[in-house]
Amino acid sequence: MVFQNYIAADKQFRCNESITLTSPGDYRFLDNIVPLVDRWQGPISVALYAPGYDFFTTLQCIAYLRTCETALIRKYVTFHLFFEYNHFPNKTDKPLINMYQDTFDCRIKPPFETLKDDEMYKERSGLTYPINVARNIAKLSTQTYFVFPWDIELYPTKNFIQKFFNFVKAHPDLVLKEQNNVFVLPIFEVLKDQNVPENKTQLQEMFQKKQAFLFHQSVCSPCHKVPKGDKWLEANETEGLDVFSMGKREGSNAIWEPFFICTQKEPLWDERLNWEGQGNKMSQVYTMCLRNYNFMVLDNAFLIHKPGIKKKKVQVLKHMDETKKNEKILVRIQNELQNIYGKNKKCRIHNVH
Repeated sequence: MVFQNYIAADKQFRCNESITLTSPGDYRFLDNIVPLVDRWQGPISVALYAPGYDFFTTLQCIAYLRTCETALIRKYVTFHLFFEYNHFPNKTDKPLINMYQDTFDCRIKPPFETLKDDEMYKERSGLTYPINVARNIAKLSTQTYFVFPWDIELYPTKNFIQKFFNFVKAHPDLVLKEQNNVFVLPIFEVLKDQNVPENKTQLQEMFQKKQAFLFHQSVCSPCHKVPKGDKWLEANETEGLDVFSMGKREGSNAIWEPFFICTQKEPLWDERLNWEGQGNKMSQVYTMCLRNYNFMVLDNAFLIHKPGIKKKKVQVLKHMDETKKNEKILVRIQNELQNIYGKNKKCRIHNVH
């Protein structure tokens, strides 16, 4: 069950007027909306998984954000809610479509600050998180031509939207539909006690001081390292945006999981894959490899994960059964996509064969 545009942003956009950030999530991650909207200053589409009584908790969290935090949230952020039919919220005296109350007592802490994970309906019911359903809802619910699908804990470079449109005006040939180009931002992570760098120069300084690192460097470096990444870090910051390097998802980039600006014509994510089992983005980029996409890395823009370094994949150890399930599903997806687009020995869906 999908409640699309359940709580819509006040500001609407024409298709060529901005770029929409699209993200999956649940109420536990909504604290990220505050820094995210401040840095993006444009439309954001968030699809929140809200089964059972998590539906009502999610509404409270949204009301807190819209009432007690920056007015930019009300202006720019649209929230979609979804759940499975067999995990419907309990029947109430009001229709679910009318349940949201756009007020909150700001003297009270929001639920995402006070509730523990094991208090969630999702956790108590032993549900897995359908992350690709959320990704697809968020992406398909946008108004703008350009979209930027990513994860809610990633923070963008400031003033990116205008810089990207200036880049498009300077290189209109790169965004033609028949070109099969998408535009990648490198990803980094910083120590928990550090602020998010405001520009590339600050990022380079933090990198030299070992306060910033490649994203998941100690977990899966090939998953996020961009082509000519070392030279990208050495190159001085310049005005505007341009393409620094271009790569395919093959060779040393065969299991790359880039985040990129794209359009609605790019493939969606396979909804058989969940968050717990890992590898949930791989079906999309494997399809793009088979279709010979170009991944163009931009020079003066980047993403920073919410401060804090992940040392090991606790998720893999905790959800080993789901990981094995996802690996089997990825093998099936690989065979299906090869039947559709043909085989390409240079393309790999993941660390499965």
